[in-house]
Amino acid sequence: MSERIICNLNLDEDFESFEELCILSFGERTNQDLDMHRWMFDENPYNPNGQNLMYVLKEENKIIGADGLIPFELYVNGKVVIAAHSVKSMTHPDYKRQGIFRMMTDNSVESGRNNGVDLIIGLANKNSYPAYEKFGWPTLYEKEVYIRPINIANKMKEKIKIGFLANLSGGLYKCFDKLRLSPKNMLKKLNASVKELDSIPEEITEYWDKFKDKYNVLIVRNYKYLNYRYNKRPDVKYKTLLINSGEEKIGFVVLRETLANNSKMVSVAENFTDPDNEEYIGAIAEAIINYCYKVNAEYVVVGTGLYGMYKDILLKYGFTKNKKSLINNMMIAKSLSDKISTDELMGHEIWHITQGDGETELDL
Repeated sequence: MSERIICNLNLDEDFESFEELCILSFGERTNQDLDMHRWMFDENPYNPNGQNLMYVLKEENKIIGADGLIPFELYVNGKVVIAAHSVKSMTHPDYKRQGIFRMMTDNSVESGRNNGVDLIIGLANKNSYPAYEKFGWPTLYEKEVYIRPINIANKMKEKIKIGFLANLSGGLYKCFDKLRLSPKNMLKKLNASVKELDSIPEEITEYWDKFKDKYNVLIVRNYKYLNYRYNKRPDVKYKTLLINSGEEKIGFVVLRETLANNSKMVSVAENFTDPDNEEYIGAIAEAIINYCYKVNAEYVVVGTGLYGMYKDILLKYGFTKNKKSLINNMMIAKSLSDKISTDELMGHEIWHITQGDGETELDL
């Protein structure tokens, strides 16, 4: 057996071999953009000493295993700890059953602890979840996704097969949808305006500071994080919606337009407001729906940002729980310091998790 070493991923030298392992592990649809990986790993402002925490196992020049961390700040009941997403857990298919998965997981835990990470969280899929259970990583909750139809014409064409009837059905649905939303009209009741931006503005931190104490557990969503997460990403463009009533800040939304199964989809990467204010959440929902109608999206997806009254209000606005099985759906965790225990993080009801937090929106 040739010598094997674990080292930080060097994208300049190892991207071709790393990309090959990603495709073998996750399929041809995995994001293969070099600049995206450089942004995600090397340019993360939360990296300790500017060094990425993405690790690979190399046999000579070939990468045969990988596991890494993407650090960030986590807000937990008024305190801030350093957490990290566990990502890219991979073993080359020719090297299975050699203990590589466990070796790389242990390496990430040790590296995280040595680099000041207090907690590792990850979304485990059906293949990796049994291993993490065996390693003793607690399950915090099961991820949920909620969807809402916007334009059903193309979906009706699949069923009716007659174009004009499908378009008619789509038009009728659109009229009905707008009629059922009109009595709510929370934006009008609040005298609120929606400002659409091509980037995250620095004033976003003012929204974070205003509402953060109303949450239990969520990623710190200040300008530092959101600027890195959305403005700096090189391969995807996002829209930011700021909802205000005069000088009163109501909330913000970050949206991404994309195609999923040849259908135009809007992903709600971020939705943030007072989680206990029914009117504010309603205004957020209306801003999202109005944007989707403007860009002629077929449907919109929101992640598990359902803390507080989010779930109840979004259901009233036509969002329904996705019944399809998710690819990565079990939130697992590993505490690395005495600053945070996994007991403090148990239960979906205490978390505000959005599409932007997960591997799906990161295109991993």
